[in-house]
Amino acid sequence: MRGVDIALHKGFRMTRITALIVTTCCLLFLTACNTPDSEHRGRVEVSETTKGERSTNQVFPAALVEFADQVAADLPQKIAQVRELRTGDRATVLVGDINNKTYVVSSNDFEMVRSRIRNSVLQSDFVRSNIVFVENRARMNAVAQRENVGVNPATGSAGPGAYDPATTWALNGDFYRLHRDTDKGDSNQYYMEFQLVNFATNQIVALPKYELKQWRP
Repeated sequence: MRGVDIALHKGFRMTRITALIVTTCCLLFLTACNTPDSEHRGRVEVSETTKGERSTNQVFPAALVEFADQVAADLPQKIAQVRELRTGDRATVLVGDINNKTYVVSSNDFEMVRSRIRNSVLQSDFVRSNIVFVENRARMNAVAQRENVGVNPATGSAGPGAYDPATTWALNGDFYRLHRDTDKGDSNQYYMEFQLVNFATNQIVALPKYELKQWRP
């Protein structure tokens, strides 16, 4: 009987070892399946921050997308609250200036944010009824000259005449960085905002600000 007991004991141990191996393999498989796409090559969601992005001192692309969506959601309501526009006149919004004081983030990143804001708000029926977004004259004149578009006799160019300053606004952006570099790590705090500024009064309509702090050991 002792031999039988030993055999059973060994068999039980082998069963436990086999079960442990199988369980470990399953856990490794599930971990691999649940690992975010950002840890692998290929396409990832724009809301994800990849491992490589976490090592940079620039603003995470996912944060820029989130910032753009917040501004786009708030802009139509802010326009509707402006007293000067309650007469029913449509507002004209021009592409304004990018004031980039981060020194490490390309202004192209913030231009992308501005384009995303513009595209998003133009999907709104309210915006299309009350706001006109127009391209800057320099860009349109360059295209008109290249494509030989006829000149408007009243303006001497292919574009429209002067906009009414009372209902014309510039979409300007300000972007700043607070940087602290110590022996324990690198800290970057970003402040980003867009404003609508009226040409007749220089009135500022503040849109949602966005603040982000990133730490890199």
